[in-house]
This record gives sequence, structure tokens and C-alpha cells, in this order.
Amino acid sequence: MEPINDDKLDEIYGWIDQITFSRPKKNISRDFSDGVFMAELLKRYYPKHIDVHNYIPGNSIAKKRDNWNMLNRKVLSKIDMKLGKDVINQLANSQPGIIEKVLIDVRTKILKDCNADRDSLYSDYEENGRGENSRPIVNPEEVANRTVPRQIFVRLKQDLQERNETIDALQQKVSHLESLIKLKDQRIADLTAQITRPMARTSPPHTNLVNFENAKIRTSS
Repeated sequence: MEPINDDKLDEIYGWIDQITFSRPKKNISRDFSDGVFMAELLKRYYPKHIDVHNYIPGNSIAKKRDNWNMLNRKVLSKIDMKLGKDVINQLANSQPGIIEKVLIDVRTKILKDCNADRDSLYSDYEENGRGENSRPIVNPEEVANRTVPRQIFVRLKQDLQERNETIDALQQKVSHLESLIKLKDQRIADLTAQITRPMARTSPPHTNLVNFENAKIRTSS
């Protein structure tokens, strides 16, 4: 393996120092040996590809290899970063210098994907009738050091806005249906009241007068 120049190492160490992991950082080779730190790192930039709860810290070489193999299969292979078995064994054994080389490759891949997604966003921006002069100036180094890359933030914000609009539309429909149900219930109640209202038992005045005259005739006879 070719030696890594000091500038590259400084970039990697500075990058890792800015990230908060689930455990305190002590020795980079041992810290990353069980694959958990790498899973947490990739979760920041490829959140849809990884569930950090699947990666459990372990002290045994076998457990460390299991984590790296799962990470290799489920995440790294999907972003064209698949590692060889020999590299995984070296990582699990905390061999010095190996994780730095892997992190350099990972960081390069993240920067490449950030630029590709940024260009994709620019294309969409221009296709919607906006000019090229509206392009913001983006520093790839700054993007790589952010907790959430800008293109992911923009897409999440758009998804959230669309979901909120859908929820608002559904709530309006529900309110309208509830109003219709209330009107229908009131109408049913009114009709039920009319049907069950007791009939008037008092006979009309004319009928009562006729009955009285008939009674007088029967009495006289």
C-alpha cells in the first residue's frame, strides 16, 4: 500500500474530528475496527441506504468482520465502494493506515456524489425556467463537512412541503365530509321527529257538535 501524504491525513483527521460519533474517539484504527463508526459516518451522507441499529459494537474479530461484511453488502456495494476481503480483515484487526485509506476513498466518493447531485439540482432548476446566472456558488469541501449535505436538505425540504400540502388537502376533505355527515344526521333527526310525533287525539269541533246532537235525540226518544 502506498504511503499517504501528510496533507491527505490532515484532511481526513480534521474531517473525522468534526463528526460526533456514538463513542468517544481514541485511536482511529481501533475506533473504526468494528464498522460501527463507518456506519454512523455513511448514515450522514447516504441515510436511505443504512440503518445504524443493525451494526452492534463488538470486541471479537468475528463480530467486527460481520459488521464490515454487512456494511459492504448493504451499503458500500450500492455506492460503488465495495471492499475486498483482505481489506475487511485488516480493518477488523485494526491494522494501522488501512482505515485512513478507506476514509480517503469514502470522502472522495461523497464529494463526487455531492457534485453530481448538485448538478442534477441545477439541471432541474434551469429546466423550470430559471437562468444559469442563478446558480449559487457551492464549495464541495464545505458540503462534505456538513452534518447534512445541501442536496439532501433541499430534497428533504421539498418532500416535507409536498407531504404537508397533501395532509392539508386531506384535512380539508375530512372537514367537508364531517360537515356533510352532520347535516345528514340533522336531517334524519328532523324526519324521525316528524314521524314519531303523536297524532292529535282531540276531534275537530264540527264532529263534536254532531255527536252532541245525536246524543240529545237518543235521550229524548
